[in-house]
Amino acid sequence: MNHMLSFLLFIALAGCGSSPRDGVAKPGDGVSALAIAQVDGALSSGLSASQSSTPDAPLIATPVDHSLSGLYPLLSGTGIPGATVQIVQTHYANRVLVRTTVDANGRWAARSALELAPGPYSIGGRQTLDGKTSDWGLNRAFTVVETPDAPVIENPPKGSESGRYPLLSGKGIPGATVQVVKTHYANITLVRTTADARGHWEAHSALELPFGAYSIGARQTLNAKTSVWGDNVAFTVVASTGSSIFKVLEAPTGELNADTLGAEASVQVSYPRMGLGDTVGIRLTGVALRDAPIQTVRAAGILTFYLPKAWIAENLNRTVTLTYTYKAGGVGSLITSAPLSIKVVGSTVPNDGVRVASELNAQYSNTSNTCPGNKAAYECSGVLIRTVDDSPAFRAWNPSPYAVKSGGVSFSYMKVGIGMNRLQGSRTQGFVLEPGQFFTANGGYPLQVLCSFPYDGNTLNRSAAGCGASADFPGNSGPCSAQGINTLAAWRAHFQQHPASSTNRYTHQCGFAPDQASFALSLIARENPAGELTAWQQNEVVIKIWPQDTSNLPIKAFIYFSSASRAVGVEGAKNIQRDFLKMTGRRVPVIRVTPNATTGGVFSYFAADQGI
Repeated sequence: MNHMLSFLLFIALAGCGSSPRDGVAKPGDGVSALAIAQVDGALSSGLSASQSSTPDAPLIATPVDHSLSGLYPLLSGTGIPGATVQIVQTHYANRVLVRTTVDANGRWAARSALELAPGPYSIGGRQTLDGKTSDWGLNRAFTVVETPDAPVIENPPKGSESGRYPLLSGKGIPGATVQVVKTHYANITLVRTTADARGHWEAHSALELPFGAYSIGARQTLNAKTSVWGDNVAFTVVASTGSSIFKVLEAPTGELNADTLGAEASVQVSYPRMGLGDTVGIRLTGVALRDAPIQTVRAAGILTFYLPKAWIAENLNRTVTLTYTYKAGGVGSLITSAPLSIKVVGSTVPNDGVRVASELNAQYSNTSNTCPGNKAAYECSGVLIRTVDDSPAFRAWNPSPYAVKSGGVSFSYMKVGIGMNRLQGSRTQGFVLEPGQFFTANGGYPLQVLCSFPYDGNTLNRSAAGCGASADFPGNSGPCSAQGINTLAAWRAHFQQHPASSTNRYTHQCGFAPDQASFALSLIARENPAGELTAWQQNEVVIKIWPQDTSNLPIKAFIYFSSASRAVGVEGAKNIQRDFLKMTGRRVPVIRVTPNATTGGVFSYFAADQGI
């Protein structure tokens, strides 16, 4: 009998032969072994893979079956906590893509250690725990393509603290759709937004995050190609202690009446961890994003923010969301509050032209050279304005042939205190843009500011889309940064190498980059506009050209100058307004501009000025 048992044991073990290719069973072969043991002199047998000693195979969640993936795909799935998961190319067990450990929640994820060649691909996995290895699990087939790079998450920083509705931001490919999810949970989307013309993307989490440790990852899609998942970012969602204050004084019950509201709404903010030096901001999300100027905590107590009535009135009969954000000590990660919902009620729909004029005056009067997030002033204040000709032969908002050849379109930037009392040329009408932070709001075209000049830069005679060196001074009229000109004194010394009576003074000047510090310096450098040649007194901002007949340009208003005769100025603006409506279906008001207004605002709306 013992001889018979030995013989059966030999036969059983012989049945567990290895793969002739690589010495181990191939993924997906489903090899099982017959286990034979002798207990108290009796014979016991059974299937070991599913009924006895080996663990179940791990499951692969990503890449999704028959999906597209990048050259270094992020592989993830579920397994036994503590087990070591091995993922290989099907039929090639020695070609290991991932070897990682399952976390305490039964999840595992790692990027392929090997670069995969484009084309069809198949993988399988197994896991080992306490010296026991599972069978190979089901194969997962997908196609490897050359995909875009993954986006980068910059905020919140790794290891930082954040609120329950954090502001997520980073870098991606301009125009790409960025998706941010909870790590290992591709169906839990916190943010889906579009990277702007500079590749920047940001949005508040659409979900309220639980307190404690949290981790996120991101990918982006461009031209129907989706990147691999980027590196995960782990941070901590902090819980506030004690009481907080976040309310609109005029809306004690959650309703704000636009009819009875005065010039502005008052928003009070306090939070338990508020400390001296904290920087705090308010954002209103409605038909547009509206950011109140950032305040710095100077003393213990409550901060009060004032929101213009125009921001409220434009949301009549809608519910808006308010959030406050803060940085402890003005540095570190941005912590975002829970949202406060306010319903705007009233009986009279505000005139859109009145609202636009009010907003333009508020932008014009904003003296700050910094916008939230340390962005340039044109993002939230001042007015980007372009004068154009009126003719039935072309569309006035299209880039001119000269601009197309150059690659850049010229604008001026108006705001209080910089002496912008005139614009280039003798044109009497034109248009103004939304502030930069709203270029892409409601599907707007992602315009890109390229550079700026304190005075007219004669950009059509410069290289690099108007931001490079002038043909008159090819050696030393290029970008200021390239010449080490980054202070007012350095710019003044360079600018004043030629007298104010010579046009060389302006063609020789250098241009500034569009970042906050450089753009601010271009405004500060306008020390004495009245002392410069009249035709060159206006500043110049260059924006990258956009396609002809673009219907979603972020145009805020068409304008005309009060100094022009009605037959030329307002009629020209009305013609452009009508043409724009015909071509795009969009109603944009005509606004009068009075640069030297001593009473009232620089921008004003009149019903009689409208062409539609």
